[in-house]
Amino acid sequence: MLVPAPPTAAVISSASPTVLQARKVRHILIRLHYLPLIPEDYLGAHGHIHKTYQWRFKIPRALQALAASDSWQDPWNPLVLGALYQFEAVHNLPIVPGGMGIRGLPLNIEKALLHAKKTDPDPWTWILVTKFPRPEEIHLFMGGRGWIFQSKANTGVMHATPDGTWPVYARDTHTAMVGRFPIPVPHAQIRLYEAAKSAGYALHSVHYSRYHHHWVQYQHYDDPDIRWVNYFDRGRAVHFYPRANYGFPQSAGCVELPKSAAHKVYGLIHYGTPVTVSHAAIGPWDPPGSKYLKQPLNIKPIHLAYREIAAKSTALSVHLQLVETSASDANH
Repeated sequence: MLVPAPPTAAVISSASPTVLQARKVRHILIRLHYLPLIPEDYLGAHGHIHKTYQWRFKIPRALQALAASDSWQDPWNPLVLGALYQFEAVHNLPIVPGGMGIRGLPLNIEKALLHAKKTDPDPWTWILVTKFPRPEEIHLFMGGRGWIFQSKANTGVMHATPDGTWPVYARDTHTAMVGRFPIPVPHAQIRLYEAAKSAGYALHSVHYSRYHHHWVQYQHYDDPDIRWVNYFDRGRAVHFYPRANYGFPQSAGCVELPKSAAHKVYGLIHYGTPVTVSHAAIGPWDPPGSKYLKQPLNIKPIHLAYREIAAKSTALSVHLQLVETSASDANH
């Protein structure tokens, strides 16, 4: 099935006048818990206010590295874009980005954001797909609970599943997929074919292509029964596909799972869940089901106040943190 995919990359100047609009969108998503962050401001040496964000729950090292690799001010940040997609899904809106990530949103989505009061009904989730060490695996992280699921998985042959992070933008319990699968061809076969053609032999026309530095022939496929599908990068998706074994590259670019694993993952994640594909993610791993918090975070009305963090303040700068307070504290 051909799924229209939102753009996945862009370079945006931080001097663009639309940054304020993106900041407002980001803060609405944070306030409603679609983006599980707490804003933190601090005063720099030259009197400038600098902004950082803290997570609402403990996160593993691999997610720390991912969060540090993209600026929160980037309108194409996949974690922020994922929060927008989840907001759109919850409010029955089209799952689309703006003209530039979270900038330039359609008017109906901007209006929904400005008037929204409904918090995210689902826990925040993140998928990490690791290629090495073998076997290839999928790991599912849930905010406040830690690693809750893992399974063997298959990525694409000849690097057909690139490394990177993308939010889930389309989902389907049952669909058909049509495309072309790259079949590797030995270089010696190419040379033999070209030599025979040059010598004047009558040969059937054969078309060879280059694909990720490999010679290939493409084989068309039409699979009508693909289940538990979560599209994240154009036509690439996390889904069930029947294989004799799992744990090594076999697909045309998707992340393939056994049936029971695909069904479970589909039920645990939602629109906007970021999917990270990593050649070798940062460890060490916490075991699936590890408890980061004794109790789940309760969603309550948020009251915010600035407090100085003395340990981080100096004679040249005051470090202020935007913290949540109780309703009684907010009235004093």
